[in-house]
Amino acid sequence: MAWASPAPAAATAPPVLVRVVRDGVVESAHRGSVVLADGDGRLLGVVGDPELPTYVRSAAKPFQTVATVGLLAEAGETLDQRGLAIVSASHEGSDIHQIEAARLLALAGLDEGALRCPPALPDDLDALLAQRRPSALAHNCSGKHAGFLYAHTAGGAEPAQYLDVGSPLQRRVREVLAETLGAPPRGPGVDGCGAPAWVLPLRALAVGFARLAEGTHGLGLIADAMRAHPLLVGGFECDDTALMRSDRRVVAKRGAEAVMGAGMVEALHGRAVGIAVKVSDGSDRAAGPVAGAVLAALGARVPQSIRSPVVLGGGAPHGAIEVDERVVQRLHASIHAG
Repeated sequence: MAWASPAPAAATAPPVLVRVVRDGVVESAHRGSVVLADGDGRLLGVVGDPELPTYVRSAAKPFQTVATVGLLAEAGETLDQRGLAIVSASHEGSDIHQIEAARLLALAGLDEGALRCPPALPDDLDALLAQRRPSALAHNCSGKHAGFLYAHTAGGAEPAQYLDVGSPLQRRVREVLAETLGAPPRGPGVDGCGAPAWVLPLRALAVGFARLAEGTHGLGLIADAMRAHPLLVGGFECDDTALMRSDRRVVAKRGAEAVMGAGMVEALHGRAVGIAVKVSDGSDRAAGPVAGAVLAALGARVPQSIRSPVVLGGGAPHGAIEVDERVVQRLHASIHAG
C-alpha cells in the first residue's frame, strides 16, 4: 500500500511545538505545523509546512454548517443560534447537547434512528452515569448529523442518503469548503462519525478561520452562534469552548488527531487573523496550548490552563505542558514584520 504522506526524514521533520516537562526533565515532545493567515488569503506567519495535506476533521464543521444553512434556506427553513451552535459542535454528549440534536431531528420529522453516526457513550460524566448505554445522540458529531438530516430531507431527499458523497448536501459541502477556505478539498476519506472527511492544505484552514472570525463568506451568523453558545460547541472540558468563553473576540473549533482552528477579530491592525494547528503525532493535549499561546501573543485573554496545562504526579503539580517559546516568537515576529 502506498501512503499519501510518508513519515518525513529527520532532516525535514516538522519543528517541536510543545514539550511535556516533569520535574525539570523533558518527558515528551510534540512536533507539528502552525499557520497564521488573514481573510484575504495572505500568509502572516508559518512554522512548519503551510501546504501540509491535512484531514481537517471536525475543525471544518463551522464551514459545513454554511452548506446546511444554505439548503435549509432554499426550503424556507432556518436555524436559530442554538441550532447553529450544535450543528457546528463536537460535543461532550451532555443532556443539553443531546436535547439540541434531538430537537433538530424533530424539526425534520425524524428521530435518533435516522442518525448514521455510530452509538457512543457520553464524555460528560453526569450524562454517562445516567445513560450508561451507547446512543447515536451521545456521539460528539450528532449535532452535525442532525443538521445534515434536516437540510437533506428539507429538499425532499431520502434520509438514508444524507452522507452519500453524490447527494446534493455533500456536493454543497464540498463547494462551500472550496469557497470559504480558498482551496479545493481532496478526497474524501471517511471521518470517525461516518461522514465524508476532506483533505486541505493547512493554510486553507487558517484562511477559513480568519473569515469565520470576521464573519465574511456567509459565516457571520455561525460565528455569532458559536461565541454566544460556546458550551454547546464543545463542553466544560474542551479547549475550543474555553478559548471562546475567555475572549468573545475569539472563535475556535478543534478537530480529531490534534487539529485546531481559531480566529480572532481585530487581532492585527484591525484585521482578523486565523490560526491553524496540526500536531504531527495526533496528540490533542498539544494543539490547544499552541493555539492558546499564539492567541495570547495576539492579545487575546487565554486561560493559563490552556496555555500551560499542569503535569500531575500523585495528584500534585510536577511540571507543565510548555509551548516552545521560539515558535511563538517566530510567529510574532512574522506577523508584525508584515
